[in-house]
Amino acid sequence: MAKLRYGRIPYVNVAPVETAFDAGAVTRDVEVVGAVPALLNAAMSDGSIDAGAISAAHYLAHRDRFVRLADLCIAADGPVRTVLFVSPTAPALLGDATIAVTSHSASGRALLAMLLAGFPGVRPRYETVDDALAVARAGRPALVIGDEALAVRAELPPAHVHDLGEAWHASTGLPFVFAVWAVRRETLDARPAEVASLCDALVAARAWGETNRGAVIDAAVAARPYHRALYEDYFMRLSYRLGPRAERGLERFAALRAPRDDVREDAHVAR
Repeated sequence: MAKLRYGRIPYVNVAPVETAFDAGAVTRDVEVVGAVPALLNAAMSDGSIDAGAISAAHYLAHRDRFVRLADLCIAADGPVRTVLFVSPTAPALLGDATIAVTSHSASGRALLAMLLAGFPGVRPRYETVDDALAVARAGRPALVIGDEALAVRAELPPAHVHDLGEAWHASTGLPFVFAVWAVRRETLDARPAEVASLCDALVAARAWGETNRGAVIDAAVAARPYHRALYEDYFMRLSYRLGPRAERGLERFAALRAPRDDVREDAHVAR
């Protein structure tokens, strides 16, 4: 029988879990498939992968099809640093402006639309682009996520940078869950022992990352060279355990999400 296919996000935010496997400290008998979050979401839905980290928004939209793996997640109880809305115009004054959004993130986009919907008269158009960072650098509104958001903080005026984790916390008082580790229900039903082994390995890898933070930061610096202090601050702000408050944050997000994203989108993809 073929190995389980496991989806891995190619961003440094998974380093506290994934570094243990890269270092050989923990092993897992799976086929690893690397892709940005949006592609992993689609792969989980169509069965191209069996398990992995997927966006919280995609998980919530398909809870009947996925089962979370233990309490593994990526959450922030305040600023997240790598899910940023960049705009020279204050969010409350955007009106019907066009906002460039990366095609890589479902949770970040849904969160941005939800937060902006709270401003009277703000009904932006969302344009999916290949390079949201380039749009932000050009001085136009954009949602930038992942490793590229680290460049935003280093290059652009702080007054133009709005951290969506911080905005969510200010609005709700709760952490925001950006991603969860999950498995397809049909895979769990068909191969429970292999899923249990993968889950145990992921939990062990997270524990290793917690006790070997220096190695995790070394891996992050090697993948995306920034100052160690940046990563020390970044990983301190993230949680990889879905505790009671994070669970409440996830359910608040589920309750506030519209059945469909409340967005108007251009038909083309900017290049």
